[in-house]
Amino acid sequence: MLRGAGRIRRQHIKEVVLNIGKHPELSQTILPSYSYIHSSCLSHAALSHAPAVDSYSLRRATKSSSSARVCNRLSSTRLSLIPSIHSVLDAHTSRGLRADCGPFPSGVLDVVNAFMCGTIKERKYVLQKIKDCPSTCRYFTHRECATRLAQAMASTMQPSRANVVMTIAHKLGCRFKPSHFECVVYELSLRECWSYIPSLVSVARHQCGRATARLLNWKMRAFIECRRFCQLDRVITEFSREGIKPIRRTFHLLVSGHLRNRDLDSAKRGIEMMENAGFPADSSTYALIATVYRSLGLDPQVHTRAFDSVRDVDARMATHVLNSITQHFLDVGDETGAAQYIRFFSLTDADGSDIATPGNDITRIAGALSPHQRTGRASPFRINPDIVTFTILIDYLANQRRLCQVHKLLLRMTEAKVKPDSGVVAALIRAYFLNNRDDLAASLFAAMLYPCGADRTSQHLCGIMGMKLVSELPIDVNHIPLTVHIFNAMLKRIMELRGLTGAKFIFRTMRSRNIKPSATTIEIFLNYLDRTENATPRQLIRFLRGMSTAIYGLTLRHFHVILRNILRREKYLTLGSGWNAASKLSPSREYIYALPQGRVLLSSANFDPSNGLKLPGQFRYDTWLRPIVLFLANRGINNDRATIAMHLRHESMVDPTLSTAKDVLRHMIEKGMYPNQYHYAALMDGYAKGGNMGEAERTMQSAREAGLRSEVVMYTILITGYGRQGKPQLAMRAFHRMVSAGIRPDIPAIDALARAYFTVGAYKVARRILLQLWTQVKPFPNEMQGATLKQLATAFRANPRNGISQQRSLTKQQQKLLNWKIRGFQQEWKQAVVLHGPRILARRLNRCRAWLLKHSWDGAVKHYM
Repeated sequence: MLRGAGRIRRQHIKEVVLNIGKHPELSQTILPSYSYIHSSCLSHAALSHAPAVDSYSLRRATKSSSSARVCNRLSSTRLSLIPSIHSVLDAHTSRGLRADCGPFPSGVLDVVNAFMCGTIKERKYVLQKIKDCPSTCRYFTHRECATRLAQAMASTMQPSRANVVMTIAHKLGCRFKPSHFECVVYELSLRECWSYIPSLVSVARHQCGRATARLLNWKMRAFIECRRFCQLDRVITEFSREGIKPIRRTFHLLVSGHLRNRDLDSAKRGIEMMENAGFPADSSTYALIATVYRSLGLDPQVHTRAFDSVRDVDARMATHVLNSITQHFLDVGDETGAAQYIRFFSLTDADGSDIATPGNDITRIAGALSPHQRTGRASPFRINPDIVTFTILIDYLANQRRLCQVHKLLLRMTEAKVKPDSGVVAALIRAYFLNNRDDLAASLFAAMLYPCGADRTSQHLCGIMGMKLVSELPIDVNHIPLTVHIFNAMLKRIMELRGLTGAKFIFRTMRSRNIKPSATTIEIFLNYLDRTENATPRQLIRFLRGMSTAIYGLTLRHFHVILRNILRREKYLTLGSGWNAASKLSPSREYIYALPQGRVLLSSANFDPSNGLKLPGQFRYDTWLRPIVLFLANRGINNDRATIAMHLRHESMVDPTLSTAKDVLRHMIEKGMYPNQYHYAALMDGYAKGGNMGEAERTMQSAREAGLRSEVVMYTILITGYGRQGKPQLAMRAFHRMVSAGIRPDIPAIDALARAYFTVGAYKVARRILLQLWTQVKPFPNEMQGATLKQLATAFRANPRNGISQQRSLTKQQQKLLNWKIRGFQQEWKQAVVLHGPRILARRLNRCRAWLLKHSWDGAVKHYM
């Protein structure tokens, strides 16, 4: 465990995990009432073969006594259900309809459930009972009626029933056409139940004797959404095997899938195959590439070609392209570039005039390019914005803490006659949380849960968040469906306030509303365990497997959480923590830079899932991490830029020469991915740890030349590097450059600056830095006025994520104030050098390091203060 990490409440976390997806209605219908993980946490492959998984679980259950009792209860439930089927079906006209069945009688649902969970013998019995009941048989023997029944089952809590209905109907002699399966597949796609589509297409081919181009296209789309990229080329092979000629959409799906998987070479081969098949790349092709190119980075050529093709595509695709380009620029913080494309949206004021005028808040995001400034691009056309356009802008303005502009944007959305959806509501909830308006966020959430008024659960929500609900809401949320995105927006904040208790409340509410958790839900929960509960990598992996049942449904973002946790612990084992780490790497002290023997946590080979996992024998998490990496590799998932950035961080710690890190970065560029601020920061950190500050400065300059804005993290690396070398004046100069660039300092930057002076024994300067710069990041507690340097440093470093936002740039007045304080720090440092002299400071520094070796930095501060 890290220093200061508290004890994990394992039982509490286990209860939260088990509460993620229980459905009591399903338990009462089919299964006995014992705890199990919800099917939404299962893999897409496992869900498509639910009966086989159940049979396997039953066979495993007989191996233990407790599991055998569960198996017997399940079997008795099934056997007691089947004899009553006939009487239930005969009397279905006199029974009330169940909500889960829609317009169909509840007896039909019982039949489908019994067949889905039964053995081969039990399924034969169910089929015979259906034949003996004409009132029920007609739902399965008439293909139009069976198709409607399958479509209705696709919208229930268990969409796999749709596949079961088609199977039952076929066994009863119903013969379908491929068009009937296409209707069911389309209904599954509307519910985003992509995991069931490949198996249903296989059933269609088996029952109809052939497949169609539309069905195979749906199958390829399902593999893309399920992140099973290794299956894309196999679908193309199925076209050849079935004698079906692929259409343009087929190749567009193939290219988009490879681009989403960061596989530029395969995407190029897909375009070549499309051209060889007689479909040359056109405007729709370039527009499609622009919409899925985000994972590879910002490419001006791709955007220019896609924008030139906007005139030749339909209005919906044109809006989609412009949204994607805008999102790309906002990802890298290029407001000017985003404004160049935002101005092409046709937005009007209430009086009918175009809002693309000086002073509006949409095209001038934080003072970006005004429409009257020429960009060299004519604007002879306008594109209608959609709800995604406003969601993108709301999220960006919320991250910049510009709540007033968010409200103005809502007015523009109303004037443009764009109806809000659940995505906008989720974006507003995140915006209010980021701007410390928890009351508005909770009110929106409560209005979505209970449109007719408050009840006990809404009062419970107020009690958990410790606030009262407001009556006036910024938008009307009536008739907006409640989705998992809204719960995800609430989950992060409510766990910050109430921890695991808040998480249990959210998961129970989701279960009561029949809303399934998503991959983002699990990611948010893992991030909380990592950052707040200080869970170990082994615990994170165990919880991940518990939530997704043997890592089914695992994504690369889940893997990032675990890797980040391992890297942080590797850094702690290598460098330590706190101001003691700075003195440990000082050049005047002998220190062997190497990882502890027998405690190696990572190797460079485990960062590429496509190549499998090769770990040293001393790897402590080999058994736990290997199944995750193999799962990603078996699905053909390639590394993304975040994984490569972690790889660079790891190599910068274990190899001071950065030879491997440079090769990794070169390989990433060759694969078509553009480096961002995190990659350059990882290289800078490696150079700074090795004492090569010149290369660190040149790396930051290279980032600027690549069009990336220097961030506070890069300057913090420079400040820390100069502080380790015992050069506080150069650290202060780097801090001054950061302020002059308009970058707001954060807690790590100020802490690194104070640590640089502490390292050379200038304790009064370090104390003054903390006192005068404290209010730049968070309010100063009055009780700390007479505190010692030790107490100030400990309090300042506590809860670094609770400080004031660092998103907005410094104003001119704030820059002048900080520059005035910097001059005061520099003057005090000069006076300390003149008063004490270099020798006295060096003597104090040696005595301080002796104390650091014996008592840690806390004892040294206490001794010298």
